[in-house]
Amino acid sequence: MKPKYILENYDRILKEIKNPKIIFSNDLMPILENFASESFLIYQVDFIKQDNTTKYIVKKPIHNLHPKVTKLNFKGGDVAEEFEPFIPKILDELNIPEKQISLRWCSKNENVLYLLQECEIEDLSQENRFFLYCYHSLKNENQKIKKINKERVFKLKSKKQIEQYIHRKQYILENLAHRLVKEINPINSSDLYQFSNNYDKIDCLKIAYIYLEKLLRFIEKEYRNYLNVNIQIPNRSTLVKEFGITNKLKEVKSRLLGSNINDQLLKLAYEPLLKIATINIQEKLTYYEFNYCSEFITTLYKQINFADMSEETIKEFLFDLNFNSLQFFKYLTFEILQELETQENNIKKIDVLYRFLKNYNQKQSRSILKYKANLPSLKEQIISWIEEEIEYLTKKIKLEANQFTNVTNNDEKIKLLTGLSVAQLSCFFGLLMETGIIKHKNQTDVFRFISENFKTNNTEKISVDSIKVKYYNVENTTKKALREKIIELLGLTKF
Repeated sequence: MKPKYILENYDRILKEIKNPKIIFSNDLMPILENFASESFLIYQVDFIKQDNTTKYIVKKPIHNLHPKVTKLNFKGGDVAEEFEPFIPKILDELNIPEKQISLRWCSKNENVLYLLQECEIEDLSQENRFFLYCYHSLKNENQKIKKINKERVFKLKSKKQIEQYIHRKQYILENLAHRLVKEINPINSSDLYQFSNNYDKIDCLKIAYIYLEKLLRFIEKEYRNYLNVNIQIPNRSTLVKEFGITNKLKEVKSRLLGSNINDQLLKLAYEPLLKIATINIQEKLTYYEFNYCSEFITTLYKQINFADMSEETIKEFLFDLNFNSLQFFKYLTFEILQELETQENNIKKIDVLYRFLKNYNQKQSRSILKYKANLPSLKEQIISWIEEEIEYLTKKIKLEANQFTNVTNNDEKIKLLTGLSVAQLSCFFGLLMETGIIKHKNQTDVFRFISENFKTNNTEKISVDSIKVKYYNVENTTKKALREKIIELLGLTKF
C-alpha cells in the first residue's frame, strides 16, 4: 500500500487560506477545551519610566489561543504600588469593567502588566477565528506527522532506506517552505515570525511556514545522520546555530581585519565568514555550507595565535581546513610560479616542483569537509597541478634536446657531390627503381633521400619538389646525356 502524502492536510489548509472558510465557535471549542479552560483576550501594558515620570503603552489584544501566548510569562501578585493609579485609567480607555479582568505580571520584566479579559469565541472577528483555526490545525497536524514519521522510520531495515526516506521528506518540506516564502515575501528573516493585527492571508501563511520549519527542524534533530546536507538549512535552525558562533565570528573578523596579511589572502580567509554574516531569507545556506563555515570560524577562533598571525600561518590554516576554492588554488600556484621564474633552467624548475610535491604530499588536511563540495580537495588540486607542470617541463626538455640533435645533425650532414644535373639524377634513380635495383615502393622517400644526400655543381640544396617535377617530366636531352654515362659505365665493366 502506497504511503499517504505527508503534507496532504497542509495542502488542504493552504487551499483554505486562499479561500478562507467561515469558522464558527464550535470549530474552535474542541481546541479551547484541550488548550485552556477559559477564553479570554490578553492586553499587554508596557510601563515606561523616564525623567521621574511614568508612561504606558497598551498593545493590541491577542486571544489566549494565539501562538504568541506560549511565550508570555505570567505570574500572579498584586499591582505594584507605583503602577496602581494607572489601572482605572487604562480600563476606562479600553472600556472594560474591572470585574471582567484579572491581572498578571510578566515574570521576566516587572514593568510589563497583562490584562486578561474574559470573552466569547463568537466575539472574535472571522479573520481572527480563521487564524487561530489554522494555527491549531497545523500544530496538531505536526504532532501526527512526527508520530507517523517515527513509525515509518522504525520499520525501515537499512541505513540506505532511512536516508532515502528522510531525503524525500526533506525535499518535500523544503519545496513547500520555499514556495511559502515567495508568497509571503518577507522584508527580512524576522518578518517571517511576526504577525499583524489583521489576521490576514499573509499571517496564516506565516503560521504554515513556521510549522513546516518545525517539521524540518524535527527531522534535523531526530535524524541528523541521515540528512541530505545539500538541502537548504531551515531559517530558524540558522538563527539558533548562528547565535552560538556570533561572538566568535565578531572576534575572528576583528582580528583578521587588524592583521598585517596582504589584501588578497585576507579576502580569501574572510570569504567563509561573510557567508555566515550575510545570511538572508532569499539566499540561505545548505547544511553542508553552514557546517563548513561554522567549523571554519570555530577552529580559527580556537587555534590561531592571533598575536602572531602571519601569512604563512593563514595559508597553513586554510590548507588544514581544506579551503578548496579556485581562488585559493590560484593564489598558491601563483606563488609556485613566482619561485619557478627565479630558476635558471627547466631542470632546476623541475627540482623545485619536486620539492613542492614532496611537501604537499606529506601535508595532512584535518577537515573531511571541503569548502566547495563539487571540487576536489585542495591537496588533490595542488598535487595534480604540480605533477602536470613537471610532466610539461620534462617533455619540453626532451623536445628541446631532440631539436638540438636534429639541428646538429643537419649542420654536420655531408652531401655527395654528383656530376649529374638534378634532372639527370632524378632520371637515373627512376631507372634504378624501374629495373628493381631499388625496390623501395614509396617514391617520396626516394625523392627525400636524393634531396638530403646529394648536391650538384650548381645546386647545394636540391628540393624534393624539384626532383619530383623532373622525375615525371624527363627531357630528351636529359635521356641522351644519361645514356652516354650509362654506356661509359658499361665500358668500365669490360675485362
